[in-house]
Amino acid sequence: MVQPRAVVTVGGTVEGQVSVETRPTRRLGSAGAYPGRTVTVASTAGGSELANVVVFVDLSTSIAAPPSQATVRQTNEVFVPRVTPVTVGTTIDFPNDDGIFHNVFSLSRGATFDLGRYPRGESKGRRFDSPGIVKVFCHLHSHMTALVRVFSHPYFTQPDAAGRFALPRVPAGRYRVVAWHERVGEVAHEALVADGGSVSLNFSLPLTDTP
Repeated sequence: MVQPRAVVTVGGTVEGQVSVETRPTRRLGSAGAYPGRTVTVASTAGGSELANVVVFVDLSTSIAAPPSQATVRQTNEVFVPRVTPVTVGTTIDFPNDDGIFHNVFSLSRGATFDLGRYPRGESKGRRFDSPGIVKVFCHLHSHMTALVRVFSHPYFTQPDAAGRFALPRVPAGRYRVVAWHERVGEVAHEALVADGGSVSLNFSLPLTDTP
């Protein structure tokens, strides 16, 4: 069994900006005999969609990273946050803040589990040991969904409310750097990282809204 390499303390920084561009469809009326038409109007999405973006270095090998503790709350019949990136071995707590019972379960290949029903004020947790995307649901409320992205390395982050991100101490080398959104998929750029250097990347994610 190949042991994962230790996290390096040198390397370079991959930083930059993420924007989420919405493309809502809009029906235009007509005052004459011709029918209206549907057009696409581009605009910049708010910080709520930026919070659902994960930026990461696409690595084919594992690099050891310490597990952490994360929390996904059940509040007003919504999982908050909707998207949570973690390292392998991290335990996520799912506290119930609502005055009703909730349930947390997943049928994803990387993590199949069912935490059962529990009331307000209680919390249950699950450890995530396999890299990949885990979709989380509530048996009692079908509209409640969340995603956990589990990484086998520490080189991932989420942009701040202004779209800025930084990945420090990335080992020197040439990489594919990805910005991911569940409704867009992956947008990728190549980056050549040097020890002590910095690489700047800009990502624009096209998000189509349903009118």
